[in-house]
Amino acid sequence: MAWFTYLLAWLCFLGAHILPMRPAMRGWLIARLGRRGYIAGFSLLSLLLLFWLIRAAGAVDHLPLWDFGDAGRWLVNLAMPLAILLAAVAAGLSGLVAAFAIWASAHLIANGDVAHVLLFGGMLVFALGGLARAGLPRNLQVTPLRLFLAIGTWAGLILLHPLVTGFSPLP
Repeated sequence: MAWFTYLLAWLCFLGAHILPMRPAMRGWLIARLGRRGYIAGFSLLSLLLLFWLIRAAGAVDHLPLWDFGDAGRWLVNLAMPLAILLAAVAAGLSGLVAAFAIWASAHLIANGDVAHVLLFGGMLVFALGGLARAGLPRNLQVTPLRLFLAIGTWAGLILLHPLVTGFSPLP
């Protein structure tokens, strides 16, 4: 049943990201919710589905492929501040998508079991597809507020990680 739930979470996540890319669907949603309402609703739905997907990946049988131990955790702990900073200071969608590519790459290396290779490998492919559409981040807007938000987001993710995944990301 855990693998079925994992597959269902993936299908819902992908559906929620692919269907609104259709111009007619996106236009219909924006016409009813407004641009800000659409972005807020899409962001909230994406976070909830990502949470479900991560939890579902952690619930399936652990089938190991590799183990980098603390070196993998260090990689993630070095990559995540960079990813968060990039998402905070890059203008537009490209910064967020590039940040997800960094997040997925580091976590893919650090989590060498089948479910997490599928999770982070799939997210990496998804993020690289987004980068192909959005392009690499070009316009960086470094402000004290954006730096403060990046530091706060990083600290929040460190604190929330045990609640979401069941273990601390710190080595």
